[in-house]
Amino acid sequence: MINGEPVFDARNEQSRQTDGMPHVDAQPQDITRSSNGQKIEPEVRVTRVKTTRNGDKMVSYAWVQNNSPFAVEVTKFYVMGQGVNTNCLLSPNQGREVKIYDGGVAHNDKEVHAYLDCKIAQNGDYFRQEFFVEFDRQSDGNYLIEELHIEEVRDI
Repeated sequence: MINGEPVFDARNEQSRQTDGMPHVDAQPQDITRSSNGQKIEPEVRVTRVKTTRNGDKMVSYAWVQNNSPFAVEVTKFYVMGQGVNTNCLLSPNQGREVKIYDGGVAHNDKEVHAYLDCKIAQNGDYFRQEFFVEFDRQSDGNYLIEELHIEEVRDI
């Protein structure tokens, strides 16, 4: 201004910002991969299983919590040979109660494997979490779903 030049000149401002400073790309970091490029498995926790029984039928719900740093879509639960579509999108640190089973009561405790399929919303990468099903034996000899214990997570 003192020299009769404009106070702000975009060309001068741009050259001042890049002079002596390294150029930084504005590319967003992929939070679904570690610094060495390996996939980060989603961390989805399943807790608070609630099962209600009406005669020979039972319905089970569970609290599903996304502890991942990215959004995850929980697509399907497989419990006792039955698949239930959940299709719920969970933001980081978000949880929700979802139905995991709606069918007949178990007559034994042999079907101990359950699966949760989920997808990373950012890149569409699918994972399967495997669970061990813990049953509650009823006085009439039938079994109700009591808890799910995570065993492993696999890339599918």
